[in-house]
Amino acid sequence: MIKQQIPCQTRGAEPAREGTSVVTRDERVLRHYALSDEAGRLWATPRGELTRRRTWDIFERFLPESGQVADIGGGPGTHASHLARLGYDVVLVDPVPKHIEQATAVAAGFPCHLGDARSLPLPDASFDAVLLMGPLYHLADAADRQSALREAFRVLRPGGRLLAEVISRYAWIIDATARGLLGDQDIWDTFDLNLRTGQSNIPDRPDDVFWAYFHRIEEVGPEVERAGFIHERLLAVEGFAGPLGNLEELLREPEQLMRAIRLTESEPAMLGVSAHLMAVAAKPVIGLGAAAE
Repeated sequence: MIKQQIPCQTRGAEPAREGTSVVTRDERVLRHYALSDEAGRLWATPRGELTRRRTWDIFERFLPESGQVADIGGGPGTHASHLARLGYDVVLVDPVPKHIEQATAVAAGFPCHLGDARSLPLPDASFDAVLLMGPLYHLADAADRQSALREAFRVLRPGGRLLAEVISRYAWIIDATARGLLGDQDIWDTFDLNLRTGQSNIPDRPDDVFWAYFHRIEEVGPEVERAGFIHERLLAVEGFAGPLGNLEELLREPEQLMRAIRLTESEPAMLGVSAHLMAVAAKPVIGLGAAAE
């Protein structure tokens, strides 16, 4: 497959209304990634390495052994490149032009499309697996998340597998505590907002602040099922290891650490401590019309 960058019509960032200072949520996400090093996030720190290794561990166990994979919200191509090297036929879609440029530069023979998870430039029933590794937390409105899930449903073949990542409702509380930020009153206001609404930040924060929706554990399965999927399980990505102070040391023997995390990856009492959670679901083989309505 030839490398390419394919612009397409999208429901991307809507511009602020003329004469106002309103900045849409979509614009905030685009600006955040324009200023951040997403390409290095999963490589530069022990926590990033843990997230990457655990994500690939989940891929190895829950993706089909081969086939076509759509990486929706695939960023600069970290996961898509890995899967392409393993022999999967990969297509990447992302709404950030900077990410498309980066992904195209590293693409191991897979196409990179500029596009939106809510309106995919992909044909019906054409993929064996779909990855949603960012849309379900960057789309803060439930209706938008449903649009993304229904688009994933549309492009999956019957029996196809969905792997969809969300951020835990308690992720920022744990992270901010580990970083020693509890002396800032604004942090406590943000915690209150997180717990009450799931929103990561208030609307009048600076444009480059991380913008996301933080899921409660019990929300994930029903949200996936409303789009027509059969929700199979919810897995902790980093699990209990994310906040550990000796993570760098533990990663010197990563296979042992992966093995330990797997022991509690689906334990309900342990899920909330993980920064990221992975929903594993499937498109039904029968009853598609009723499920998709």
